[in-house]
Amino acid sequence: MKQIITVIILFASMILPTCLLSSNSRDGNANIKSYKALTSNNPIMTHTFGADPTVLVYKDRVYIYMTGDTLEYDHYLNVKNNSYSTINTLRVISSADLVNWTYYEPIKAAGDDGIADWAARSWAPAIVYKEMNGKDKFFLYFSNNANGVGVLTADNPLGPWTDPIGRALINRQTPNCSDVPWLFDPAVFIDDDGKAYIYFGGGVPDGKAVDPGSCRAAPLGSDMVSLAGNPVKIDVPFFFEASLMNKINGKYIFSYCTNWSITDDAKSKLKIDRAVIAIMTGNNPMGPFTLEKTLFRNPGTFFGIWGNNHHHIFEFKGQWYLAYHSQLIEESLDIDGKGYRAPHLDIIKMHNGMFDSVTGTKKGVEQIGRLDPYVSHKGAQSAISAEISFGDHQLNYPFGRASALKNGSWLGVKGADFGNTGAKSITILARSGNKKQGSAEIRLGSPRGEIIAQCAAKPEKLNEYTVNLKKTVTGVHDVFFVFDIDFELSAWQFNK
Repeated sequence: MKQIITVIILFASMILPTCLLSSNSRDGNANIKSYKALTSNNPIMTHTFGADPTVLVYKDRVYIYMTGDTLEYDHYLNVKNNSYSTINTLRVISSADLVNWTYYEPIKAAGDDGIADWAARSWAPAIVYKEMNGKDKFFLYFSNNANGVGVLTADNPLGPWTDPIGRALINRQTPNCSDVPWLFDPAVFIDDDGKAYIYFGGGVPDGKAVDPGSCRAAPLGSDMVSLAGNPVKIDVPFFFEASLMNKINGKYIFSYCTNWSITDDAKSKLKIDRAVIAIMTGNNPMGPFTLEKTLFRNPGTFFGIWGNNHHHIFEFKGQWYLAYHSQLIEESLDIDGKGYRAPHLDIIKMHNGMFDSVTGTKKGVEQIGRLDPYVSHKGAQSAISAEISFGDHQLNYPFGRASALKNGSWLGVKGADFGNTGAKSITILARSGNKKQGSAEIRLGSPRGEIIAQCAAKPEKLNEYTVNLKKTVTGVHDVFFVFDIDFELSAWQFNK
């Protein structure tokens, strides 16, 4: 009996961490539902979890790197609280319009078979790039549990990644770091003069909630993989975790997450609360800083499920945004408060050169521009999906494709502009994952919307298929692909 239970647990752990299976779904697309409404853009990714988002804006595209939260189970297949003890991958998505996101193969940063095999875990990444020897070089920093910070490098925002120093950049032996409870949550900032700085740390020593003394800052070497000076303590009231630095109009804006022990007096005088994102300003990247306000309250304020609070502030095409995570998906999974998180985006407005406070929403941000349906799109791109895997090594689902987990599984992209001339056919690159021929319906507006094409795919090998549409499609539409079980969509493109 023990062997049978072990096999069941192993099978469940293979499926659920990457592909979130809905307990109330049934075959048929009418009853297969996403974990968000069709009108919602938050969370921006729902087929799996992703926490502690950090953002890279590069060549008119936004890349988000995240902690790879993975469901954990007890011997009775009940979901346990997230212990973070199995996380050694970083998840990556990107978008040109902030609504339609492409999912990539996760970065195996840590573990015995990881890129940095000296590290046990990979949490809370930070990402920057810098021109070096005439080429852009990318630097991906990550937390090794709460015991140090590592760094990976690549020539492309999607890798391949290498470990340039073969050890931690920051660890317990780093000067002025031995008394930091949590050596994690790196944030890297490159100033206008090209000098770079790293911020990190967290935790609250006993009796020191008001002034934990656990935040550190240090200059980075010009190679971005060494320290150019010893870390120094940054005075941050009620500090907990999640440091970040921005600069606007010559002013340095340091933001962070407060701890859970805010006093009533501090709430009144400092205008902060428990586990909120607070803002400080200063005239030097190494401080000192002055506390200004609360930027973002705990996601539990907006969504009813409380947990830790992590953020990234970034500018894209002239607008500022807040990336953060919430545990909103837990509500659909009926596992409220277990600590499994998904990424969100909301807009930040400015007033007199300072960020206004941000409200967390399910609606999310508006699409920037329109999706061009006449260029090739990966199957692993979507604004919303249900019962879809975008890749899983253990279950042999290839990354870069959309694989249906049930009959009626679906994905949708939003805001495709077909123009006045319109589309007359669609070309897909697909296959059936089982021994039978598989098919997909292409619909407009919703998973139950008007069918404009039906495509069949043969098993085993990827093939390209072109199918005429039932009518010429013009104007702007949301487009949905509804699949047979095991249907795999690798790419698609409409044709005029």
